[in-house]
Parts: sequence; structure tokens; C-alpha cells
Amino acid sequence: LCALAAGATAAASPVERVVNLLQDLKNKLELDEKKEQRVYDKYACWCEKTTERKAGTITEAQEDLKAYGHTILSLKGKVATLESEIHQLDEGIKDNMAAQADATSLRQKENAAYMAETAEMKQALEALQQAIEVLVAGTIKAKQGGATLLQARTKAAAAVRRVVDSLPATTGLSPDQAAMLNEFLQEGSKYMPQSFTVQGILKDMYDTFAADLEIATLTEASANTKFEDFIAVKTIELKDMEADKAKKEGEKAESEVRLADTQQMYDDTMAQKEADIEFFDQTKAACQAKHEEWTTRSSMRDEELEGIKKALEILTSDDARELFGSTIKEGKEVRADDKYDTGRDISFLQLGRGNSATEAPEKAYFALKAQARKAHSLRLAALAVQVRSAKVGHFDKVIVAINDMIQT
Repeated sequence: LCALAAGATAAASPVERVVNLLQDLKNKLELDEKKEQRVYDKYACWCEKTTERKAGTITEAQEDLKAYGHTILSLKGKVATLESEIHQLDEGIKDNMAAQADATSLRQKENAAYMAETAEMKQALEALQQAIEVLVAGTIKAKQGGATLLQARTKAAAAVRRVVDSLPATTGLSPDQAAMLNEFLQEGSKYMPQSFTVQGILKDMYDTFAADLEIATLTEASANTKFEDFIAVKTIELKDMEADKAKKEGEKAESEVRLADTQQMYDDTMAQKEADIEFFDQTKAACQAKHEEWTTRSSMRDEELEGIKKALEILTSDDARELFGSTIKEGKEVRADDKYDTGRDISFLQLGRGNSATEAPEKAYFALKAQARKAHSLRLAALAVQVRSAKVGHFDKVIVAINDMIQT
């Protein structure tokens, strides 16, 4: 079989060899088209999946950015609110401490005044008590007369003088009381009548001072109780405000940390989204360019195939077989030497029109030329030139050109 095939190949005419080579070229173009179609389909699938995935990622990033934005606004509002509340608590703490300080200072002043006033009152009461005792004892001795009366008068005068000296500056005596005490202190006065009168004055003063001391003591105790109650309330309020402040400061610190983390996630997501959009745009542009390139290449290949099919249709027609059978000399199809040439030099395509011997080859030439121009194919154009310039039986250059096209 191999020998038969080899013999058949060797016996094939140059035209048949051209037809076979054109058929091989057509098969090669069709095979290349299938291979490139598979490669393009894979690339198109990658484009579709990649852009779809990136579009989903971008959409997800937009949703995340929206959620992060809401969280950031909420946290900023919370931080601002807590900051305002902490500021109010600071002011409240300052006012509380100032109120306690003012109350303590006032209480200290009131207590100092009370202590000074009661000290004078106690001193005056002691002097009054001693003077009254001296006067009572002097009255008894005055009844005995002699030196005893003189001594009693001297002691009584000294006691009354101590009373006058120890009286508080705020103590007011009536003019009659002041005149009576001054007269009692003068020498040569009558002792007995004055002694009873002075004793009455001093007892009245004693009772008044004792009552005033008791009132001052009660007033001081009440003021001190109110002060202690006030300080107790303020202390509780201060502790509550300090605890509330510490709690809010903790919440503020936590919110600030969350805000910083959320802001960082927002920035990272935004940067990733922008990178994804850039990648998406670049990928889409590259895929679109590749699609246009593929469309152009596929169209040109289809036109090349169409040209080759028309050339084959023309070369394998009955008219072409009859023409080639009558013009190709025996031996020329197997590349016999030119000395066997009959001298009939007929080109593959005669210039004259209307010659039935050249009509079919001429159609092949113009078909190849038209498809080469339409497909912008240099290969078809070169092949058309080779076909037109070849003489009948001289197909070496045509065959070489087709072989080169098949190899490339």
C-alpha cells in the first residue's frame, strides 16, 4: 500500500499537487483555528470569572465601607457624648469640692467665733459667780462692823472690778446699771444698800450670760450637725461622680480604640477597593482588546479559508482538469528537463480574456487576490502572484510557497 501511495504521489500532476497542498493548507488553518479557539475560550473564561469575582469583591467592599462608615459615625457620636458628660462630671466634681471647701472654711470661722465668744462668756460667768459670792459674804460681815466691813468692802470692790473688766465688748449695760457699779466702786459710799443692788445686777447678768452661753452652744451644735450632714451628702455625691467619671472614661477609651480600629479597617478596605477597581478596569480593557484582536484574527482567517476554498473549487472544476490535461506535457509534471519542452510556452494564466484554456486559472488568481485584499493577507497575495506568474507545468515556486504557508 505504501508503494502504491508513493507511486500515486509521484504520478500526480503539478496541478493536483497544488490542489493537495492547498487542501493541506486549508486543513492546517482549520486546525489552527480550533487550537486558537480553545486558547481564546480559556482566556475568555478567565476574563469572565476574574471580572465577576472582582466585581463581587468591589460590591462587598462597598457594603463593608457603608457598614464601617455607620459604625464610625456612631462611635464618633458616642465619644463626643462621653467627652461632654465627662466634662460635666469634672465641673460637678470641682463644684462639689469647692462647696465642701467653702462650707468647711465657713464652719471653721463660725466655730472660731463661737469658741472666742463662749470663752469670754465663761470668763465673765466665773467672774460674776465669784463677785456674787464675795458680795453675799461681805454683806454678812458688814453686819459685824469694824475691820471686817472694810475687808469685805475691799474684796467686793475688787470682785466687781474683775467682772467689769471681764465683760465682753458686746455686753451692753443700761445707764443706771453702769452708774450703780461705778458708785459701788467709789470709796466712802454706803456699802449695804449698794451691795444688795449690785448683787441683783450681777445675778441678772449671770442669768443672761448663762442663757446666752446655752443658746450659743445649742446653735454651734446645730450648725456643726448641719455641716457634717452637708459634708456627708457632698462626699457621697463626690464618690458617685468620680465613679461615674471613671466608668465613662473607660467607655470613652474603649470607644476610641474601636473607632481607631474601625477607621483603619475602613482605610484598608478603601485602599483594597481602589486597587480592585484599577485591576478590574485593566483586566476588562485587556479582555476587550483581546476580544477585538481575536475577532479580527478570526475574521481574517475565515476570509483566508474562503479564498482557499474558492481557489480549490476553481482548480478542481471539470474545465480546469480539461485545460490542465491538454496543456501540461508528459514529464513536465515530474520536473523533466526543459530540453523535453515542446516549445509551447503557455503561462498558467493567459493575458487574453475569453480563452477557455485560461478562464479557470484566471478565476483562481482573481479569487485569491480578492480574498487577500479583503482579509489583508500577505500570504494569499503572495500565493496569487505565484499562481499568475507560473507557466503551465512550472509549479515549483507555487508548491514551495504553499509549503512555506503550511509550515508557518
